[in-house]
Amino acid sequence: MDYYIDNAKSVLKKNGKSFHWAGKFLPKECINRAAELYSFCRILDDIADNGEINSLKYLSNIRSSIKKKTFTDLENIYSIKYPKFLNSSSKKIVIDLIDGLILDQRAILFKKEEELIRYSYHVAGTVGIMMCDALRCDNSLAKSFAIDLGIAMQLTNIARDVLEDAKMGRRYLPGTWVQNISPKEIVLAAKTNDLKKIHTISKGIKKLLILAEKYYLSGEKGFNFLPFNTRIAISVASGVYREIGVQLENKNYNWQSGRQVTSIYTKIKITLFMIVKEIFYFRFLKKHNSELHIFLENLVNEK
Repeated sequence: MDYYIDNAKSVLKKNGKSFHWAGKFLPKECINRAAELYSFCRILDDIADNGEINSLKYLSNIRSSIKKKTFTDLENIYSIKYPKFLNSSSKKIVIDLIDGLILDQRAILFKKEEELIRYSYHVAGTVGIMMCDALRCDNSLAKSFAIDLGIAMQLTNIARDVLEDAKMGRRYLPGTWVQNISPKEIVLAAKTNDLKKIHTISKGIKKLLILAEKYYLSGEKGFNFLPFNTRIAISVASGVYREIGVQLENKNYNWQSGRQVTSIYTKIKITLFMIVKEIFYFRFLKKHNSELHIFLENLVNEK
C-alpha cells in the first residue's frame, strides 16, 4: 500500500504541479487520499487523450467494470486502482466523470453555454465531489460548492488550452460566443496572425473567464466546511489555478502565443495571501446559488 501511495504522490508531483504545491498544507492522510484520487483520474485522462483508436473501448469497459463493481478487473487489465476511500454514492460520480471523457473521444464543437457547463461538471465538478470524500467532508451543501470550484478550474483550463485543444479538433468555447469558428480556423488564425479571428477568440476567452469567476466565488464559500489547514490547502490550489486566468487577462487574452505558466515566485505570493485571507476573512455561510446548476438537471441532486 505504501508503494502505491508513494507512486500516486510521484504522479501528482510530476503532473499536477499546482495541486502538489497546495497539498503541502494537507494532513498526511488527506494528501495520501488526494494523491490517490489524482492518480486515478490521471490514468483515466491519459487513456482518453492518448489518441489510440481503442480509447473509447477502454473507457466503456472501465465504465462497465465500475458500474458492476468488478474493481479487480480495473487493476488486473487496466492497472487502475479504484480509490477505497470513495463512499458508496460515489460510483455514479465516477461514471459521470468517465462519461465526460467518453465525450472527448469525438470532435468537440459546443454550440451553447449549457454544453460547456455540463461538460465541465462531468470532467471536473465530479472531481470536486470526490475530493470531498478524500477530505472526509460529507456535507451535501459543501459538495454543491465543490462542484462549482471544479467547474471554475475546468473553465480556466479551457481558457489556457484553446490552441492545444484546437489542434486536437476540439473547440470548447461555445459557437455562439465565437461566430462558430472551427478548430482548424483557430489553428490557422494563430499561424497566420489573423487579427480578426484572434480577436474573436480572445473575446470568447474573456467571457469564459468572467463565467469562471462566478463559479470560483461560489466555490470558495464551501471552504467554511473544512478544518483550517485543509481550508488553506484548497484555498491555495484555487488561488494558484485562478492566477492562470489573471495572467491571460493581463496579457489581453493572448491565447495564440502558448500556455500560461504560474512561476514559483507567483505561487509563493498567492500562498502567503491566501494564508492571511483564511486567517482574517470571515465568510457568512449562505445558501448555494442554484442558478449555477441550472444546466445540471438530472446530474446533480440539490438538497
